[in-house]
Amino acid sequence: MSLFVLVVAAGHAIPPVVGGVIGKSKIAVAIGAIVGGAIAIASGNPVFILADLVGVALGTWLGLSIVGDG
Repeated sequence: MSLFVLVVAAGHAIPPVVGGVIGKSKIAVAIGAIVGGAIAIASGNPVFILADLVGVALGTWLGLSIVGDG
């Protein structure tokens, strides 16, 4: 896997993190995860969709950890 693939996968983690920071709720993180997943599937190369979705999953985990129990 090249560095570019990892950077793109990390980029797909941004929407759920932004949802957690701005929305401060689990629903906002979920909406960000849906948006990030849709972008990953729509714009990604089929070979790297799994890596992109792993990026979305890590971003969702980070977004939920930002929100906490809220």
